[in-house]
Amino acid sequence: MVDQSESAQLTPFWSGLSWDCTVCGVGYLINAFGNEEIEYLNDGFGQATGFRFAPDDNITTPTFFAGITMWTNGTFGRRADGAFTYDSGTGHVSNSWDNPAQYALFRIVREGSTQYFLGIEDILVSYTLNDHDHNDYIVTFEQHSVPEPSSLMLMGLAVAGFAARRRLQRA
Repeated sequence: MVDQSESAQLTPFWSGLSWDCTVCGVGYLINAFGNEEIEYLNDGFGQATGFRFAPDDNITTPTFFAGITMWTNGTFGRRADGAFTYDSGTGHVSNSWDNPAQYALFRIVREGSTQYFLGIEDILVSYTLNDHDHNDYIVTFEQHSVPEPSSLMLMGLAVAGFAARRRLQRA
């Protein structure tokens, strides 16, 4: 699960317009998924909240999805505690836990998996010229549902019970 601030919640999709063009925010870039409901992680008031995924959260390796004005030397990564990091290559370094305003996390929930989109703002939010479009570097990854151990044990017991019953019937 996403480890996030207590007040965080997912709400309907945020458009996030951009200075790059009127429809170039991260919302525009991932809107190609049509009628699926895209949710935006926020603090309940539309503001960013820190987030990270536990190392054992069964997520796929994030892969580059899109980017409009990313710095060519930018480096995306993930810390040992599960927070995502971005170094723009210009001395701007941030992570999704301590600097949540640099990141916009979206998700599409499907049966058996959840697809995430992480939009990163390359200009530090403390700078006056920050455009808050989060379209500069975007990755996508999935989290697959894994049955909990007790469910697997119960299923195993059921299979063993059926096998024992069949053996008794044959005898």
